[in-house]
Amino acid sequence: MAVSAADLTGNWQADLETPQGKVQVHYVFKQDGETLTGTWQTAQSPTVQITDGKVTGDKVMFNVVVSAAGMTFAHEGKINGDEIQLTMKPSGEFPGSTVTAKRVK
Repeated sequence: MAVSAADLTGNWQADLETPQGKVQVHYVFKQDGETLTGTWQTAQSPTVQITDGKVTGDKVMFNVVVSAAGMTFAHEGKINGDEIQLTMKPSGEFPGSTVTAKRVK
């Protein structure tokens, strides 16, 4: 029996540790089957589109390309109900990080 993918559609937020301190990150996900789209935004940045998003079972992956900064934040994570454990890979001056995104109810 195949594991059905979780539906991530909705608003999520996480606290991201950066070299400049803690930043709140807002994700707005739209899921259609295994395809994930949406937006990503921090208080210091404009809204950015999520690209290459995919949900398979309890796994999620997507990219956030901040062209003004010349950085791509590749995200990979594991879904556990209303939480997602995400790993953001290093990009530019950003050393990479792990965050827990929580569904906003």
